[in-house]
Amino acid sequence: MPSPLDSLTALADSPAHAIECKFLFERDLYTPCHIWAADVDHRLSAVYVDNQFYSFFKVVGDPNKLLDIVARLGKRDDKVAITLTKQGYAIWAYEPQAQYAPPARQPGHRIYPVFGPKNCLLLIDPQAYQLCQIQVPDVAKPLDAIAYRNRYYSIFKQDQDAARLLDITAKLARRGDDTLLTLTDSTYRLGLLEPSGRVI
Repeated sequence: MPSPLDSLTALADSPAHAIECKFLFERDLYTPCHIWAADVDHRLSAVYVDNQFYSFFKVVGDPNKLLDIVARLGKRDDKVAITLTKQGYAIWAYEPQAQYAPPARQPGHRIYPVFGPKNCLLLIDPQAYQLCQIQVPDVAKPLDAIAYRNRYYSIFKQDQDAARLLDITAKLARRGDDTLLTLTDSTYRLGLLEPSGRVI
């Protein structure tokens, strides 16, 4: 029987797109629970955030492998969530049709909404964006930036250390910043949205 990772590898020729990722690196950003999902005859472990459910997929210790798996998962799904555990990073897949499954001993138990950080856009297709320079108000020098769908993201950080970049991204997203990560080469780029930026 093929593993979930094998099924993702088989999707490598699918068209790539931006993945909306929730970095839930702090415990107060989500509610753990169980759900019923379509075509599954048992309850699934899940997290609940922003009135959405994400089912457990896999735990990965290495942050570079994490990003590789998320990139391949993005060939199939357009939303994922990532939490931190003692074993590493837990990946959770979006379940748009899921129903909350209360504990068997508490059938009337309710789940209350938790509001998480902003989504980070993960770009895995180098043809989906362009590198450019932009001018922003109150900054004299041009900024290196990423252009994606007529929006400009100044490059806040470039790094080969995936763990450090993920930590920074999670903090910025919790603060309310619109962030974007490119995962198309050995150097990861973290961009911050510049609503008033103009390309030069």
